[in-house]
Amino acid sequence: MESASQSGRQATPQASRPLEGIRVLDLSHALSGPTCTNMLAMLGAEVVKVERPGVGDDFRHYTEHAGLPGMSLPFASANMGKKSITLDLKNPAAIAVVHALVERSDVLVENFRPGVAAKIGLSPGDLQARNPRLVYASISGFGQTGTLRDWTAYDHIVQAMSGIMWMNGNPDDEPMKVGFPIIDTFSGYMAVIGILAALQRRERTGTGDFVDVAMLDSAFNLLGAAVPTYFYTGEVRGRTGNKGYRLVATAETYRTANGYISIGANHQHQIEALCDVLHCRWLIADPRFATHADRVANHEALRTALAAIFREHNGEDIEEQLAARHVPVAIVRNLGQVLKHPHFEERRIFLEGELPGSEQPLKVVGPGFQLASGPMSAGAVPTLGQHTDEVLASLGLGDDAIAALHASGAT
Repeated sequence: MESASQSGRQATPQASRPLEGIRVLDLSHALSGPTCTNMLAMLGAEVVKVERPGVGDDFRHYTEHAGLPGMSLPFASANMGKKSITLDLKNPAAIAVVHALVERSDVLVENFRPGVAAKIGLSPGDLQARNPRLVYASISGFGQTGTLRDWTAYDHIVQAMSGIMWMNGNPDDEPMKVGFPIIDTFSGYMAVIGILAALQRRERTGTGDFVDVAMLDSAFNLLGAAVPTYFYTGEVRGRTGNKGYRLVATAETYRTANGYISIGANHQHQIEALCDVLHCRWLIADPRFATHADRVANHEALRTALAAIFREHNGEDIEEQLAARHVPVAIVRNLGQVLKHPHFEERRIFLEGELPGSEQPLKVVGPGFQLASGPMSAGAVPTLGQHTDEVLASLGLGDDAIAALHASGAT
């Protein structure tokens, strides 16, 4: 993709990462926006992250999860490989610096509340007037339009609003949120898709675009077929617990002699393999379970029978045997157990980076895919304001001008 600021720098020939030469200005904080720009950084973009002087991104201080002072692991995982500069966006001199950065940037990402960017002179209209090729991405709870536009949102609030919390959990239990910030993270990935689409369009038209990402919209994307199913039937489906998508007892989760196992025997040949492994071929002969419709209609009877059988078997043995028969299966593992599996080292899906202040390398999740053209990289987590002087100098500011910005409180 062609950069907005070709003058003064040459495109890297045969770049090892697909977004090398793309410059991103990151005005975002917390998780959704930084997740987006983290992906862009792993793909090779230069990301300049703007943080508040003396405080930084709030996520720097989420050390109750893990990490070092001002360098929490939640922050580190979403901000490796970026350059950190400090600017007080309430200071006109700092806004002037942002304007200068915009003029040389290809992408800007922000997750202010709707209307905040306009109040400080950083609206899409303001900035695209300075750089018509700019791709401007906004991430918010409910989008830049609509009745809910001005509501404040966190991940679990959107899970509640969207219906995800209502659908999650066992039928007789209270609604339950997904146990990690799934909407924040997925909204960041949706922003990446929008940005890449806008950059591709810019190749044809020469002009930038505005990408409006709402966490609520992203939640509906996660809901997949549930939304059109409601529109088609008018029925509100209840919670299904650990049932598989086809709602049959042969695709569910069971307690074994030494833990839990999840199976996915949806088709006849898979069910026959399951019965072979569990030594219960009598189930196949039972007319109550002869067809898929029969198995759905007699779900509880089949589940009761299977539950008793599974308790007599070792989970690891079942997993190995069913996998060999191409039946979808997995022991229910905790994160510590699964991350020790050799598969993940073989796949190279985790990237190793540097956490300043720690001698221990930091492993983080990669972009979620691999390219034949070469591996991704994570880089180091920036300390607060680490690159301020470097970035200001790259704008052509001399030592005196940089010192004046520091003295004014703009940085």
